[in-house]
Amino acid sequence: MPPTSSPRLLTALFCLTSVWALATDTLAQTPATTGAPTRSTSPGPATLVDLDALIRVESRSMGADGVARSSVYEENFMRRGPQVWTRRIIPRQAPVHAHDKDEKAGHKHLDPFEGGRLITLVDGKPQMSLILPHEKTVVAIPSVDFGNLGFDGSWERAYHLVTQRELSALQPTTRKSDIPGTQWYEKKGETTESVLWDRQRMVARVIESSNRQGNQWRRVTLLPQSDLGKTVPWDAQRIQTYEQLRYSDFLD
Repeated sequence: MPPTSSPRLLTALFCLTSVWALATDTLAQTPATTGAPTRSTSPGPATLVDLDALIRVESRSMGADGVARSSVYEENFMRRGPQVWTRRIIPRQAPVHAHDKDEKAGHKHLDPFEGGRLITLVDGKPQMSLILPHEKTVVAIPSVDFGNLGFDGSWERAYHLVTQRELSALQPTTRKSDIPGTQWYEKKGETTESVLWDRQRMVARVIESSNRQGNQWRRVTLLPQSDLGKTVPWDAQRIQTYEQLRYSDFLD
């Protein structure tokens, strides 16, 4: 995927820099469609809202070679209490990985896109596991290896898609939104960053980033599902028979 033009705000959907230690703002909650723009409630430790959604990530870039490149992918997104789970949606047309298990005797292959990534807040610190239902395996990921799997350690960004500090750095705008209870925020400079914040669901509905030259653009869109699923992929009864492995078990 082309590099994003905003490393702090959009390093990736799930490329997540600080741990959960940012205090909650007490901010106004005036509807965004009336009157002057006002800041709505930002993410905070007490603002946990269960949610099922689809996330779509789109990016475009123009290289120095004049070649335009674009990418699109989607992920399922679930929140339950202090847990957030994401799983890449692999289209049927995608090539099938050939896992050559005979190349190295006893060597296991780990493909994080075959399963889901579960991030849990425990005693103020994030813990990460990969749930691989096809392999019936749970893989514990130590914090030193979070970055190898696209997680920068910020449970707040994983859960809300944007941190309180990042949202507070943007200013409310008069840009209209058709989604009730949402407010657009923006910051302009070498890079223009925009966030559509949903104060009821406590999540960014849209995150946009583009540079002044117009050769880098990225958009993350979250589409909530109408009903919460009754079961979750990491249900204790479901995974109690799964093999419990560590990330080091897959290293050469």
